Amino acid sequence: MDVFNAMAEIRMAASRALALLSKQQINFTTDRAEAIAELCDGAEAAIAAVRDMATGAALDDAALAAFMDENGKFL
Repeated sequence: MDVFNAMAEIRMAASRALALLSKQQINFTTDRAEAIAELCDGAEAAIAAVRDMATGAALDDAALAAFMDENGKFL
C-alpha cells in the first residue's frame, strides 16, 4: 500500500505544479527553467524505474546502483 500512496503523492504533486504554472503564468529565468526541467527528468526516471520493477522488467544490479547514485540524493 505504501507504493500506491507514494505514487499517488507524485501524481498529486505534479498536478499541483501544473495548476500553479497555469494560474500564475510565471516566466522563469534560464537557470530556474533548467532546474525544473532536471527535476522533471529525475521524476520521469524514477517513475520509469518503479514501472519497470512493478511489471517485472526490473533494472539489473548495476543499472539500479547507477540510478540510485544519480537520484538517491533526492530521497
